[in-house]
Amino acid sequence: MTISREFHPYRSAFIQERMMAKNELSKGEKASKWRKTMYDASTTFVNLKNHDEFESAAVENNVFSMVFPNLKVIKEETLFPCEIFDGNEAWIGKDTTGKYKYFTGQPYDEAVAYSIFDLLLCFPKVEGKGYTQQRQFVRDELINLLNVSYDNVDWEREEKEKYIENERILALYKNQDFQGKYPNLFKKIKSFVDVLENMLIHGQKFIDLEKRNDENSSIFAMYASQSKVSSARFSSAVKRFRELGLLFAEKRKVTYFDKNTRSKCLTETTLYSFPHYSESFFKELEESLKRNKAVKK
Repeated sequence: MTISREFHPYRSAFIQERMMAKNELSKGEKASKWRKTMYDASTTFVNLKNHDEFESAAVENNVFSMVFPNLKVIKEETLFPCEIFDGNEAWIGKDTTGKYKYFTGQPYDEAVAYSIFDLLLCFPKVEGKGYTQQRQFVRDELINLLNVSYDNVDWEREEKEKYIENERILALYKNQDFQGKYPNLFKKIKSFVDVLENMLIHGQKFIDLEKRNDENSSIFAMYASQSKVSSARFSSAVKRFRELGLLFAEKRKVTYFDKNTRSKCLTETTLYSFPHYSESFFKELEESLKRNKAVKK
């Protein structure tokens, strides 16, 4: 049955509507229906320059049928039984601004319109603190599902791969082989490995094209409280990492929102970035420490 706009008013989905959908999609039988699959849309999403352009293009196309197999055969602007809310009817089509939405509601009642990003936010395992980070997470998820590529994405993927590799290399630190290969390096950082691990975990949450240094690496701020150690220990750890070249730091002026004045303010803070770790990188550090040790003797 093709829908009639006259009898199907709607409102946009906000946090309350997303939470309701999230509760439904956490149920086993519905979660199995709403599995996500890869779809090669690289020829559909072309000549994109940045995330804003991707997000605009994503809602201008029927992406629902691309990533959700249960919606693949659904014709646009046609009513079907909603698979999120029992008893609702649903349809996929454009809203009054030309953006594709998943509409759901009781027959002849006001429907709720979910964009593809709204819907992805309703699934379990969405990572991030707060709406902004979670929105970035589902955007990146959609980029991967659709096999889309552009400059922003390529840089972010490289940065994420760097962090993953750094974590993998650092995990070797706990093996006896590492201690045997790099005894001097092991001695230098053994008291602060937990701080370095926490900084790697924290830093990769803030990979953002607008937050990078002159060397094209992502930069982030971090404080002792976020590492769950004392200020003295955090400062000592950062100093040691910088001396070894395991971490870079620079002073920059950044804006922040002052809750008291309810305005944006400018302050200077320390921002950190990581080089790309590798076994050869650690080998060079070990050789350098060994030479310095020999000179001191």
